[in-house]
Amino acid sequence: MSTAGTASGGAKAGGGAPSADAPQTVSLYERWKRIHPLWVSGGWQTWRRVVLVVLLLVFYASPWLRWNGEPGVLFDLEHRRFTIFWTTFVPEEFVLLAWLLLIAALTLFTVTIAAGRVFCGWACPQTVWTLVYFSIERFIEGDRNARLRAEKNGWTRSRLARKALKITIWAALALSISITFVGYFVPIRELLPRIATFDLGKWETIAILLPAAGSFVGSGVLREQVCFHMCPYARFQSVMFDRDSLIISYDVDRGEPRGKRRKDADPASLGLGSCVDCMKCVHVCPTGIDIRNGLQYQCIGCAACIDACTDVMGRMGYGESLVRYSSENRDQGVERHWLRPRLVGYATLILVLVGLFGWVVTHRVPMGLTIVRDRNRLYRVDWDGNVENVYTLRISNRADESHQYAIEVDSPLDLVYDGPSTVEVAGGALAAVPVRLDLLGGEGVVTEGVDVVFRIRRLGDEGRPVVVEDVSRFHVPKEAR
Repeated sequence: MSTAGTASGGAKAGGGAPSADAPQTVSLYERWKRIHPLWVSGGWQTWRRVVLVVLLLVFYASPWLRWNGEPGVLFDLEHRRFTIFWTTFVPEEFVLLAWLLLIAALTLFTVTIAAGRVFCGWACPQTVWTLVYFSIERFIEGDRNARLRAEKNGWTRSRLARKALKITIWAALALSISITFVGYFVPIRELLPRIATFDLGKWETIAILLPAAGSFVGSGVLREQVCFHMCPYARFQSVMFDRDSLIISYDVDRGEPRGKRRKDADPASLGLGSCVDCMKCVHVCPTGIDIRNGLQYQCIGCAACIDACTDVMGRMGYGESLVRYSSENRDQGVERHWLRPRLVGYATLILVLVGLFGWVVTHRVPMGLTIVRDRNRLYRVDWDGNVENVYTLRISNRADESHQYAIEVDSPLDLVYDGPSTVEVAGGALAAVPVRLDLLGGEGVVTEGVDVVFRIRRLGDEGRPVVVEDVSRFHVPKEAR
């Protein structure tokens, strides 16, 4: 797409060079240039890859963990229960999930205020999987220079073969990611045999193929474009920064003016700074930026440029890296303040929320009761003049093992309970128990209805039993009032 400006005059009649005020065409889009990062080693990258391996182990191992013979981590959407080791959450407790998401969001904000975009460069799933895909590409197609030479030479049989092998391994990786992801929602020990025997339904197949395609395209093909154009965090993170937030910074005072020179040359005699303009900090950047141009929103704080410059400065004998983790205040010679009001406020709020969440989880009642009235009719009068009200008791067992529960009813009226006296509910399950309350001769009772208390008591408890209750309404015919 392009746009043309307007001018008061144009080119002279009969041809010739256009005048200075002739309409100019300006492109509004920049062509996507494939970034080929240079592989770099160093202290920061070693720790970053250790974090990557730990995150991968957690991701792949969690669906296989067992707890009391059941999956240790399972988000069972079909039966509407989330299990995390010894704790099972039922639909009535989904507010706790929102609570956890709030804590996670506040933690991310706090980390951003204190350490900038460290999460993006060290723990973001997009970054982690992009590095895995890139490692496979580097192993098959070679390092940066080899890939650039291959692109320059065009398509050859060797390049086609390498591309085909890379795509095949990428596809296998994408499927492993997707199957493991689905294994958080379906027991993976049941899922894998069904996949091996092609015993999957249409929607199950789609549920596996869609995340696989998303991983392949997002982390393997688009890579940094996801961070540039799809991730909202990169857009609003600047409002959370302050002058003491951790950033990747270039030491202008030491580095400038930059310029190439021999290793044994004296920079001062040449009027140069320590930067040899080798471009290595640019070549190792996964987003392709030049950190020497200042802080940019594309920077994900991965510290690859720090290790690259550390290597160059060491070879030249110029001391420490020109690129470092710093802050705006530090770059201007101002002491960095670690305890800032906003940082302390967020951290305090997180501690309070985590403490309250821990208290709620440890003191949660291991069962729940919800009363649902018959939605079709408030009451029914039989041939003998008895008034009937129908209810459904939704009893949730939040424990891992099954339990039996006794059902009791309290009411000011002399109601007759028609339903099971005890019910057994499996661990982490929800049972719907239909019951009926009858008021004998109730057609002649003058009342606007009364509250009825349903109570369930867990059987087999030693000492003080666990009891929960819920209140509903018993209705009678209007004409009897």
